[in-house]
Amino acid sequence: MNHVAIDIGASGGTVYLGSVTPTAFDVREVHRFDNRPVERDGRYVWDLSALRERIVEGIEIAAEQADGIDTVGVDTWGLDFGLLSDGSVLRDPVSYRDPDATATREELFDAVGKRRLFEATGITNWNTPNTLWQLHTLAEREPELLERADSLLMMPQLLTTLLGGRQAGEVTVASTTQMVDPSERSWATGLLEELSLPTEILPPLEEPGQRLGPIADDVAERISATPELVTPASHDTAAAVAGLPLDGDAAFLNTGSWFILGVERDEPIRSDAGFEHAVSNELGVDGTVRLLQNVNGFFLLEECREAWRAAGEPVAYDHLLDAARNAPPRAALVDPDAEAFGIDAPMPDQIREYCRRTDQPVPTGQGGIVRCLLDSLVTKTALELEGLAAVVDDPPSSINLGGGGVRNELFCRLLADATDRPVVAGPVEATAIGNLLTQALAVDTVPDLAAGRRLVESAFETTRYEPTDTDGWDRAKTRMTDLPSA
Repeated sequence: MNHVAIDIGASGGTVYLGSVTPTAFDVREVHRFDNRPVERDGRYVWDLSALRERIVEGIEIAAEQADGIDTVGVDTWGLDFGLLSDGSVLRDPVSYRDPDATATREELFDAVGKRRLFEATGITNWNTPNTLWQLHTLAEREPELLERADSLLMMPQLLTTLLGGRQAGEVTVASTTQMVDPSERSWATGLLEELSLPTEILPPLEEPGQRLGPIADDVAERISATPELVTPASHDTAAAVAGLPLDGDAAFLNTGSWFILGVERDEPIRSDAGFEHAVSNELGVDGTVRLLQNVNGFFLLEECREAWRAAGEPVAYDHLLDAARNAPPRAALVDPDAEAFGIDAPMPDQIREYCRRTDQPVPTGQGGIVRCLLDSLVTKTALELEGLAAVVDDPPSSINLGGGGVRNELFCRLLADATDRPVVAGPVEATAIGNLLTQALAVDTVPDLAAGRRLVESAFETTRYEPTDTDGWDRAKTRMTDLPSA
């Protein structure tokens, strides 16, 4: 059967065409487009109308290349949502990158406390904007908007609805909100009521693999077909983890704008150690739980590339990585999660200023900045892996890597050295593969996740990187812990 996977990331969207049978798995990219927040009325928002048109263009291209399309599924990152009334979107959803989206975070912490939030939802992410913070800020700052709404949909479900699907909730993306009980796999209504937040606008949560109805008539006319909309693992990380051939006690690291590091388990962990090390429990396919840590990932690098592109400088990855290889290692480090880094100034300037402010050598040239970022990302990831290992009974002995970092040989080698663990890189398009795989599960082409992963392992190549140069990384981790988070 032929499936279309629509993967929406923080800086762009990609449309994939996949063919899945019980014995074969093929996927190819057919369309790519930019997707960045746009500024409207002083807020950074999703451009819904433009985004829908770009998605439909991608479905058209896929239809031209396929002998029929059977299903379509959408995944995005977590956090953001849209409000609807009588089926109409009340306004373009605010991006979590908007500085005012989570303005009442500290008030929320004061109201219930971090420990209560962790016990109720299994989520920490004290420094990562999430849906609960956004909803709390909305209730405090714009209560009239919430009063008008009769439905709240996370972004994958909102986009699916705009393509013609029925309104629905889905557990993997909902679990990123800090509004879900991971043991019950349902909304944490007690916590939300305690915060005087509306629960009647939240749709019932369903597992991945639900059928949502035929695609909208205007899209069907453009592609001369009527594929069915289904729910994949609609959180991009849940899809990526589903699409990785995880081996034994391996950790996973999905690399994109965000790095999501974790291990897969059958039950959530809400222990004292879990709270101390700030792990989060998000939900996966086939009843699984992803115990994980978040690190602000290639977002900083992509923002640098955007600034260099605007200045007319070269931004090809080969050029940047060659320059980074020739730069001194670990000369300067930044905390990728520092609140100092935003979208209101050129990122290279922000990085240089952070290094200057922390009395480190200021990186020069593109190579210096890229090497600073890669060293910083693997150092922070190594620290988070140590915290994760302290929470579980069987610490991971290797790392399965998916996402864009798979193509970055320098990053993969640095990661193996910094963590002192083998890194198995691939498949590259883990998110798309997981999206397509869970669509195949929805139509019974594949019986279960385990069988799907065996199919992935046989169909896609991986590359293994062994640690070879581990000197200096312990000192780097100590330096990272001393860096300011603001």
